[in-house]
Amino acid sequence: MMNKPYPKYKPSGVEWLGDVPEHWEVMPLKFVCRFAYGDSLSAEDREDGDYSVYGSNGAVGTHNKPNTLAPVIVVGRKGSYGKINFSNVPVFSIDTTYFIDTRFTKNSLHWLKYSLQPLKLDEGSKDSAVPGLAREDAYINRLPLPPLPEQQAIAAYLDRETAKIDDLSAKVTTVIERLKEYRTALISAAVTGKIDVRDINADTKIMEEC
Repeated sequence: MMNKPYPKYKPSGVEWLGDVPEHWEVMPLKFVCRFAYGDSLSAEDREDGDYSVYGSNGAVGTHNKPNTLAPVIVVGRKGSYGKINFSNVPVFSIDTTYFIDTRFTKNSLHWLKYSLQPLKLDEGSKDSAVPGLAREDAYINRLPLPPLPEQQAIAAYLDRETAKIDDLSAKVTTVIERLKEYRTALISAAVTGKIDVRDINADTKIMEEC
C-alpha cells in the first residue's frame, strides 16, 4: 500500500524541512523539550543494581537507583555528543549526557526520539579539547510539531516499520556471515587438498569452450 500524504501542506520556513502539513506547527527545539543535565557518577561509586547507567555512547554499567523517569531519551553531551539513546525503563544518566523524560516535555517521548534524529545533533560541536553539544546550539534547531495524537500515531507507525527493517537487516547480516564462513571454509578446503579440483577445472574449461 502506498503511503498516503496529507491533504494540504504549507512552507515550513526551514530549508532542509520543506513543506509540512498545514495544521502542524514548526517550533525551535527549546519550546518542544528541555535537555536536563545528567549527574556525576564515577565507576567506583556505582553500586550493583538493576538500573542501566547511560553515558554518551549508551549503557556503560548498572547502578542501584535511577535519576530519570521512564520513558527517557538520553543525548550525548561530551565525547559521542549528539548520539541519541532511548529507554522504556528508568536509567541513571551521567554527567556526559543530557536526558529528557516526562518532566521536561509535554510531547510524546516515543515521537521525540525519532524527531531528534534528522537534526544531526552530532554536528553541533564547539571547538574545544573535548568536543561537545551545547544546549543552546541544540535549542535553535526548528522541527515540525504535530498534535499529540498524531505524534503518538507517528511513533507507533515508526516503531512497527523500523522493527520490520531491523528484522530484515538481521537476517541479511546472518546470511552474509554464513557466506563469509563458507568462503573461508572453501578456500581452506581447496588449499589443503580436501577438494580434488583437477576434474572440476577440466569440466569448467570444456564448458567455457562450448
